[in-house]
Amino acid sequence: MANRVACMAGLLIVCGMFLSGCAVLDQSIPAWQSFAKGTRPATQDIKLYAEKSGKGEPILFIHGFGNDTYTWRHIVPALADNHRTIALDLKGFGYSPKPADHRYSIYEQARLVRDYIVANDLHNVTLIGHSYGGGVALVASIFLAQESPPRQAALVLIDSIAYEQELPSFIKLLATPLLGPLLINLIPAETQVRDVMKEVFYHDEVIPDDAVAAYAHGLFTGNGRCATLTTARQILPKDLPSLAEQYGTIRVPTLIVWGRYDEIVPITNANRLNSAIAGSRLALIDNSGHAPQEEQPALLLPLVKAFLRQVYQQSN
Repeated sequence: MANRVACMAGLLIVCGMFLSGCAVLDQSIPAWQSFAKGTRPATQDIKLYAEKSGKGEPILFIHGFGNDTYTWRHIVPALADNHRTIALDLKGFGYSPKPADHRYSIYEQARLVRDYIVANDLHNVTLIGHSYGGGVALVASIFLAQESPPRQAALVLIDSIAYEQELPSFIKLLATPLLGPLLINLIPAETQVRDVMKEVFYHDEVIPDDAVAAYAHGLFTGNGRCATLTTARQILPKDLPSLAEQYGTIRVPTLIVWGRYDEIVPITNANRLNSAIAGSRLALIDNSGHAPQEEQPALLLPLVKAFLRQVYQQSN
């Protein structure tokens, strides 16, 4: 019995060491309305890292959970021929700041994206978001609808979170108090990333080593582990059903793209979004799991190019 107590005490001490500066539980996430224009000031100045290229009508890329700008490496160069491309690292990921302020919901990220667009005076901008970043793009589009004159031209959602759902196992583990911090600190970053990508990709054998290394680096840069844990706990806000009622207010042309074999976000979400957003189009990518921009960029690019061409021809 004494040995068990000693082991438990040792485990708690280790957890305490790992958890220094990173809360185990979060305060409740404020409702999405409180992040709308002028209602929730930032607690500190967050300058998002951005990679820019090309000229023309702007496209803003928003990556998913555990990724950074690297996820767009097959997409951005092809679109930069005719557009000004801006790929952001969300707060807590890549080279953007990773404060231990425990504010990593899609609402907080959408506020920062909206603020970036306004601060840089972007107009006629298309948002392209993947997964968690798709949820951010959805909320940012709702926020941008309040801007006058309008700033947004179109929206592209790739395997986007949008509704309540069963979370994938790796998110559940990371979101579990004590267990999540232990796993993220004890298991090598590249092992963690590769295991996650096995769930994300339809074909495990094509997982690129360079992507594994890039995302693992972001995990261990600055306060990356704490930011990752906090994001996992906040990834689906409790008032998501209330937010979902606002999807019908999105009036910009919208393209919804889904990997046919996505096992992270159910394809039923694609159908629900397509029904909720008037005039939206839905396209499925064959031989792809949750990240077609990485697994099947040659199939994704023509869809996006054709959509953008039509959007900007109509606006000119």
